[in-house]
Parts: sequence; C-alpha cells; structure tokens
Amino acid sequence: MILAPLRRSRCPVVPLTLQEGGLEGLKLYGMVGVPGETEDDVDATIAMMQQLKKAAPKLRLTLGCSTFVPKAHTPFQWYGVSSDGEKRLKRLEKALGKEGIEFRPESYKWSVVQALLSRGDRRLSRLLLLVRQYGDSVGSFRRAFKELQGELPAMEHYVGSNYDPASSVLPWSHLHGPLPQGTLLKHLQEAQQHM
Repeated sequence: MILAPLRRSRCPVVPLTLQEGGLEGLKLYGMVGVPGETEDDVDATIAMMQQLKKAAPKLRLTLGCSTFVPKAHTPFQWYGVSSDGEKRLKRLEKALGKEGIEFRPESYKWSVVQALLSRGDRRLSRLLLLVRQYGDSVGSFRRAFKELQGELPAMEHYVGSNYDPASSVLPWSHLHGPLPQGTLLKHLQEAQQHM
C-alpha cells in the first residue's frame, strides 16, 4: 500500500552485509495505525526485526516508530488516528525488547495532538489560546477541550473520526494542493482495495 522498494527476501542480506562492512548499528523507521493495518501486520514487523537480528546478531538494531497522523492533500486525509495505535506501540516495545532490539516510539499522545492540529478548523482558535495559557502540554489540550465542552466538537471528531470522502468538507478543501481531489480519491480507492 505504501511504496517499500526493498523486497522482503533481501531483508536478511542487507544487515549482514552492513555488519560485515563494519557498520555497528542500523536504524529502521516504521509506523503503526496506517489505515487497513491489522494485528498480522504488527506480527510481520516483529518477525522481520527478529529475522534481521538473527541474520546480523552483532549489529545494533533500532526501530523508530510513529503513529499514523492524517495530513492534508493526501489519500488518507479522511482517516483518523487509530485507537489501536498506542496498544500496538506497546506490543512492539515489549516484543522487540525481549530480542535486544532498541525501540524508539513517538509519543502516541503527541500524535493525537498532531492529528488535532492537522485536521482542526477555525473553531479551534479559542482552544489553542487556552492551551497556550495552560502550558502547551498534552494535558493542556484535554483541559481546554473540557473547558470548551459544548462549544466545539469533541476531540474524537478531529482526531479519530473517519470522514466520508464523498460528503466531508475538510478545513483545507478550499486550497489547491499538489494533487487534484479526483486523483486523491483514485489513490484512496486503490489503497482500499489492498486493505
């Protein structure tokens, strides 16, 4: 679904070559919560990292991992942050730690804030002023939402909701992005066929 040019069959060869060439560490990057992701995908990530460690046991392996956050003018802009993301980060951390693989997750809570800022509209202006006043922490966002309860949609509306591409007007819909809306919808439909 997302371009990954390295074939799985080549994965064990790469770290061994790097280890034999004198490299001491290899850092890979991943993401949880991508639309269509299943527990099998998380299992496959764990298995791949175990395979890499087995192929090159002297190589220090690190997996940096973020949580999917919807971005404007992308085919997945209509998807929200997966509520399973935090659980999957913890699962990866536990499984990889047992293997001696360093795991560096991005904060799930800050990913939620990123999604709020990414999908927020002008109604959030008062909220952002309150957050600034309260100290710019994750807790400040929750406190501000609580104070403005009833004046704006719930945080879940901005963060976790999946929007209907056919009927949703996104805060950036009036802006022309690098790809026309029709192309984004085409790419979304192609990706959904693989989910």
